[in-house]
Amino acid sequence: MSTAIRGAGGLALAGGTLVVAALLLRGPLEASMALHMVVQLPMIAVGGALAGRALTGKSARVAGAVARWDAHGLAGLVWLLLASAYWMVPRALEQPLTMPLAEAGKFASLFMLGFLLPGALARAAAVIQLFFLGNFCAMMAIAGLLYQDMAQRLCNAYSLNDQVVTGVGLVVASIGIAAAWCVWQLPALANQADHA
Repeated sequence: MSTAIRGAGGLALAGGTLVVAALLLRGPLEASMALHMVVQLPMIAVGGALAGRALTGKSARVAGAVARWDAHGLAGLVWLLLASAYWMVPRALEQPLTMPLAEAGKFASLFMLGFLLPGALARAAAVIQLFFLGNFCAMMAIAGLLYQDMAQRLCNAYSLNDQVVTGVGLVVASIGIAAAWCVWQLPALANQADHA
C-alpha cells in the first residue's frame, strides 16, 4: 500500500471520527450555545475538510471535477459565507435541537463547507481570499458583538449568559482566523518583496 493511500486513509478516518464525535456528543455540545456554535459546528467542517482532502488526494478524477466546478475557489468561498451566515442566525441554530431534518441539514451543509474550503483557498488568489475571509471574519465578529450587547435572549433554548460567552467566542475566533490567514500569507508576501 502506497504512502499516499495510507495518508488519505488516515485523513478520512480522522475526518469521519470528528463528524461521528460531533453526532454522538450532540447532547452535551448542543446543550450550550457556545459549545454548539464554537465547537460542534467547526468539528463538522474540519471533519469535512479532512475527508475532502483524503478523497481529492486519493482520486485525481474527483480532484479534477471539484477544481473544474470550483474555478478560482469562488463556489467554495461563496458557500463559506452562505453556510456561516445561516448558522449564525439564532433561530437557525435552535432548529436542530428539535427538528431532525434541520440537524441533518446542519451536518450536510457544514460537511460540504469543510469539503470545499481547503481546495477553494488553494485555487483562489490572495485578493479573493482576503475579500471572502475578510467578510466572513467581519460577519462573525459583528455577530459576536451583537450576541454580547443584546439585553434579551436571542435563543429560547439558551441562557443570556451563554449567549454572551458565545459572542466572546465568535469575536476571538474571528480574530484568530484573520491572524492565521495573515501568517499563512507571509511567505507569499516575502516572495513578492524579493521579486520586486
